[in-house]
Amino acid sequence: MAPKAARRLGAALACAALLARAPIGARGQEQTSPILPALKPAPLPPRVVLPPPPARREGVPTTPLTAEEAARIALRRQPAIASARAAAESAAGRTRQARSGLMPSLGLGAGYTRSEGPGGSSAGGAGATGGGASFPGWQLTASLRQLLFDFERTRQLVGQTAALERAAEASLTRAQLDAVFEVKQAFYAYVQSERLVQVNEANVQSRQDQLTLAQARLAAGLGIPADTVRAQTAVAAAVLALSVARNNAAQARVSLALVMGIDPRTPLSAAQSGEPAPSDQPVGALVDAALRARPEIVQARESVAAAEHGADAARATDAPSVSLSLGAGARGPNLPPANRFVSVGASIQWTPFDSGLTAGRVREARGAIDAARAQLEAARLSVTADVARAYLDLRTAEQQVATTDAEAANAEESLRLAQGRYRAGVGTFLEVTDAQAALLGARTNGVNARSAVDLARAAMAHAIGAPILPR
Repeated sequence: MAPKAARRLGAALACAALLARAPIGARGQEQTSPILPALKPAPLPPRVVLPPPPARREGVPTTPLTAEEAARIALRRQPAIASARAAAESAAGRTRQARSGLMPSLGLGAGYTRSEGPGGSSAGGAGATGGGASFPGWQLTASLRQLLFDFERTRQLVGQTAALERAAEASLTRAQLDAVFEVKQAFYAYVQSERLVQVNEANVQSRQDQLTLAQARLAAGLGIPADTVRAQTAVAAAVLALSVARNNAAQARVSLALVMGIDPRTPLSAAQSGEPAPSDQPVGALVDAALRARPEIVQARESVAAAEHGADAARATDAPSVSLSLGAGARGPNLPPANRFVSVGASIQWTPFDSGLTAGRVREARGAIDAARAQLEAARLSVTADVARAYLDLRTAEQQVATTDAEAANAEESLRLAQGRYRAGVGTFLEVTDAQAALLGARTNGVNARSAVDLARAAMAHAIGAPILPR
């Protein structure tokens, strides 16, 4: 044996001999009671609340809102929808302007002319006297003009603006669908954040109960100071997490009010409601329904139709146009004038040589058709991808709910066993804190999984172009 090891063994044997010769009472008197730790409590701060706006807007209920009620408010108040509706109204006005070229136009005129002097100088009175010769006195005219034919150019222009009007209406529908989806996303995010607040409130309560248990065991001489320190630290961490969760919920409420188109300071509360499940159909049927109903597809198709009408109108740029006009009037020194007249006329306009204007317009129109068709194909691919992603997210979210339910149940049982072992003195407080952390994570996962189901259902309804809201 090495000399160093021999010396250590000898010292250990000497210590053991001294302890063996000492009286039992003396050994007990040398033990000291544990020192109580100096703990700094972590008080739970009050919830931060935004002051409400000076006046609550009409149409915003004070009762808890459902996702459908929030979406209805957004459809009335969101500025993006008002902008899309104004664009559709402007498109309707342009269609009416183009259609007026096919209808007869009526013009009225009135004037008065006074002639003086040998040179026939004249001073004009009020109103229009028309072109050509000047007649003294009053002159009243009425003219009617009608386009007879221009090789369908005007009619094609009407078809183009009508297609653009339908595209604008589809754009309005798209804005409404997007607004409803955006509101539902914000609504379920708010519901999720409020549920997480409840989870963290329960976690704070459990941590406080565990601190009480650790202090009671220490006071009874069964625990150790480190357990109370660890318990108080866990309480502080739980309080901090609860404060963060409350702030997230307040921020989510502000975001919900913003997408609803109301003052973000407006007090809101969400009803504990969920998104209805979509019909159980195969992916192919869902894609077909989306390609029929999505406003992006309708808008792209109408854009193609508008481009085709524009190409037909461009080909007729240099074609002749024939118009018929009828006129009637009266002139004379008195009012009403007694000298009446009627005129009938026809006119033809034709530009046989336009230096390439028609060819340039046709080429431009063909490019517009190709671009519109490419946008239509891109819209089809995008819609198909939306349906595919929504389907995958929905099925995955539904599976995760069952998994998180099992996780939460097992975590609750683990915490119950750990607390029982600690009370009985056969387990450590570290087991309790670990089990409580696992339970917090499991409950958080459960809230997130259920919110993911609601969001995935809303995304599926948006992807297939479901009706905006039930009647």
